[in-house]
Amino acid sequence: METNKKQKWLEEGFTILSEEGAGSLTIETLTGRLKVTKGAFYHHFKNWQDYKESLLSLYENERTLKTIEFAEQQLSPLDKFEYVMEKSIRRDQKLEVAVRAWALIEPFVQSYQQRIDQRRVDYLEEMIFLLYKDRERARTAALIFYSLHVGSQHLLPPVKEQDLVKLYRELQQAFHILA
Repeated sequence: METNKKQKWLEEGFTILSEEGAGSLTIETLTGRLKVTKGAFYHHFKNWQDYKESLLSLYENERTLKTIEFAEQQLSPLDKFEYVMEKSIRRDQKLEVAVRAWALIEPFVQSYQQRIDQRRVDYLEEMIFLLYKDRERARTAALIFYSLHVGSQHLLPPVKEQDLVKLYRELQQAFHILA
């Protein structure tokens, strides 16, 4: 029960980030939206830093580590690659953009974002390496695919899902990573 309440605080933090950005992510905004007191916040979190660490840990776990964990259950490197691409296309891009923007103004968040980016690129590289057996080309392809992922989130208006699928497929053809 206690974990569910803590989870609610974190999910509300994601909602605030997605809808309003990091500037609106405050204890006051959280307590107001959840209709609870500041004491309730401190019941679940030691301080604001503890909340941010919990929020970013959950973000990293849900959006990177679990994706990799589920991808690893796929049989072939190509199936793993397809799973990761599918997840990246389908996830809430607003939250990704909000966390990345937050990382530009807060070094603590930047450290999380750098670790997440590195983990994602490294995993893509490993999957592509298993297909190519060429480390340099796998690294280049991983960086290009990830750059498309990040860059497409920042275009205004955002790239539509079906257009992003087309872009990924074009890159797959260029690198001979065919489904």
